[in-house]
Parts: sequence; structure tokens; C-alpha cells
Amino acid sequence: MLPRINSYTSGNNGDPITLLHGWGFNGAIWEETARALANNARVTCIDLPGHGQSPMPTGDYTIEVLADLIAETLPQQGNVLGWSLGGMIAMQIALRHPEKIKRLILVGSVARFVCDNDWRYAISPDILHAFSESLNDDLQQTLQRFLALQIQSSDDSRSTLRKLRELMNSNDAPQPAALQGGLQILQNIDLRQQLSQLRQPTLMIFGKRDTLTRPQTAQQMLPLLPNAQLEIINGAGHAPFLSHGEQFTTLIEKFIKDPRSISSNHKQ
Repeated sequence: MLPRINSYTSGNNGDPITLLHGWGFNGAIWEETARALANNARVTCIDLPGHGQSPMPTGDYTIEVLADLIAETLPQQGNVLGWSLGGMIAMQIALRHPEKIKRLILVGSVARFVCDNDWRYAISPDILHAFSESLNDDLQQTLQRFLALQIQSSDDSRSTLRKLRELMNSNDAPQPAALQGGLQILQNIDLRQQLSQLRQPTLMIFGKRDTLTRPQTAQQMLPLLPNAQLEIINGAGHAPFLSHGEQFTTLIEKFIKDPRSISSNHKQ
């Protein structure tokens, strides 16, 4: 029997859209976004396994296991939006279960989270290793340090940090094994060679001041995706849906209605 994936659904009309959160959070992170999108769509916010009210998977905590578990909950040909780690899982769902995803939206999410010689704008693997080491000593302090990285250099950073803290604390704390498993995914997964298989219309949204997943990395991804476009939100950090909510929601609604309606200087 598959573990029960916890979800919250709002809205009744329009195309379905499922929202996947990032590392250390839960579905409540999408509260403002879901409320805005529910005017024109049926919105489902999912707690990733081991986060919020979703239990840990029975097997290993791998991106393939997470993708398969979440795919079981998705409608056929729905829209899926993933933020950060959630975006990596969304890409894996699109690769393993392409019939489930009509359109794909990646927010601050990259094919490889850490840098290498050909991927120099991503973060150092030493940063994630340090987070992994400190989790065992002080989970809450580690999560707070991660929050600070997400708003670094962004406009209205204090307000965004306050929102992130409130939303992180609005549900049960993620299970330590899920946090360690998520860090392993971020440290090890490299989807660059598989991006050419993603045929769904794809919208990438990045904050111009994001220091975790820099827009330069998104620009490296763009030519590897057959049907993608990129929007960079000025002044935003790693959580543009919180700092620039209205602009973010408008982009999502336009893309779901008609992917061709997004006119971007970064369009492929």
C-alpha cells in the first residue's frame, strides 16, 4: 500500500494545477499563491513525503520514489509547478510519467543544484554538505540558516524572511530523514542530459537576485529544453511568489491559458 500523500485543494474551475514546495517547507508555503490562482484554476498544494502531514516513503528517499508517489495523486494532463527541490521532482515526474503533465512550471529550480566545471553558477557542494552535517546537531538552527540564504540580496528581504519563517512553522516540522534525503537529492541529482526529453511547454521563473539558483544557471538550461521559456523577476530572490506575488501569479495564469502569451526577452 502506498503512503498517503497529503494535499489541500481549492478552486473549482479551469485547468488543474499542482504546486510542489521546496526543501524544509510544506504545502502551506503556497497559501497566498493558491488563493490567487484559485480564482481561475483548481489548485492542489502537496506536502512532499516526510513534510507536513505526508508520511515518509516506505523505501529509500530518492527522487524516483518521490516522483512516482506524487504522480499517483496527479490528474491526467494537469499543470505542475515545482519550486526548488519541488521543481527537480516535477521534472522527474515529467520524465517518468509524461502523460501526467500538460505544462511544467519551474520556479528557482535547476537540473543540477551544485556546481561543476560546466555548471559554474550553481552553489558549492560544500554548502549542502555543511547543512547535512549541522542537521544532526541543531535542526531548527539549520533551517533558519537556509531561510537566510533564500532572501539574500532580494528586495524587501525582511518581509519575505518573516513570511518564510511563519510558513515554515505553520505545520509539523519535516522529518529529519526527509531533510537528509532531500539534501542528498540536491547534492547528487543531475538531470541535464535528460532535459531534451521534456517536451511539455515549460516556463522557468527565476528571481534576478536569487543566490541559491542563479538566473545564469537557468539561461544555461534554456537551450537544453525543447519547448521552454524563461522569465526573470527583477528584485526577487529565491521565493518570487512571496516577494512579487502579483507579478508571479499573472505569469502563471497567462502561461496556463496560453503558453504563447508569455512574451519574454529570454524566450528561446
